[in-house]
Amino acid sequence: MKTANIAKNLSLIALAGLALAATSAQAHGWGGHNPYLPVVAQPAPQHGDPRDFGARFERDSAFRDDHNIDARQQQQMQRIRNGMAKGQISRHEARDLMREQREIERTQRYYLADGRLSRGEWISLDRMLDQASANIREEKHDRNWR
Repeated sequence: MKTANIAKNLSLIALAGLALAATSAQAHGWGGHNPYLPVVAQPAPQHGDPRDFGARFERDSAFRDDHNIDARQQQQMQRIRNGMAKGQISRHEARDLMREQREIERTQRYYLADGRLSRGEWISLDRMLDQASANIREEKHDRNWR
């Protein structure tokens, strides 16, 4: 009877050890990257393929403030204002472009409601900003001067 209890206890200890080892191995599933960095720490110097995120993340370890999402959005709003001042963007085009910027801001607030920005959320915002940038360029260069 004692040997049965000893065997049972040893198997429970072994099972608990395996469970602990499995959870600690699973904790590093992102390849050592922290997907929950704050927005200011997220890289955006190149606006290319989002599958390239890991390489860009490692390469751009010294993040600069002008490469975060908020700074990109501010730069885009400045481009819209400059386009209006130069007559390249009409009032109606600017309204639509600013509506797009507000939608990006609303999405960013929604993503940050839990206090962190995941890799997928960052990629989503990066794509939205890329599309907004392309829309600004298109409106500025569509040759309908005001």
